[in-house]
Amino acid sequence: MLTKGEINVTETGIKDIWSYANNVIRSSRQMVNEGLGSLGLGSSEGNILLHLFTLDQEVRQDNIVEVLDISKPAVSRALKLLERKGYVKRSKDTADKRASRILLTEKAMEIRPKVESIYNEVYSIAAQGISEEEAAFFINLFSRVSENISLARTRKKNQGGNNDLK
Repeated sequence: MLTKGEINVTETGIKDIWSYANNVIRSSRQMVNEGLGSLGLGSSEGNILLHLFTLDQEVRQDNIVEVLDISKPAVSRALKLLERKGYVKRSKDTADKRASRILLTEKAMEIRPKVESIYNEVYSIAAQGISEEEAAFFINLFSRVSENISLARTRKKNQGGNNDLK
């Protein structure tokens, strides 16, 4: 049993969170894919567009990799598709010629309301029947679980891939 302050969390409870989180991610991705399908986009492209919409500025490709926690090859593939479809333009970073900068096109801005609406619909469905207090508690709890996992990954990476996560 894991103990954190006054709250006792069993490994079984964490397994339940894991199961529910996987279901939320899988089902949400399916809903987003269904919505984005009419635009000829998939969820990976939509996630990148949504991120770029929130920034409202040109961004380095590495920023997308870091913030969305998606592999460099996956981001590169999605950006290549978005570029072919006319939603983004890539240019070399003037400060670092090896890096690419990503800029939304006018075509992307035209579909922005639709893309945001698709994601907002999923968020609204997820929030049904949940109070502000419950949401705040869940966000706090899930951010701590996320932080625990991120810290373990970082420690493992810094120890040269040692399989002991603790």
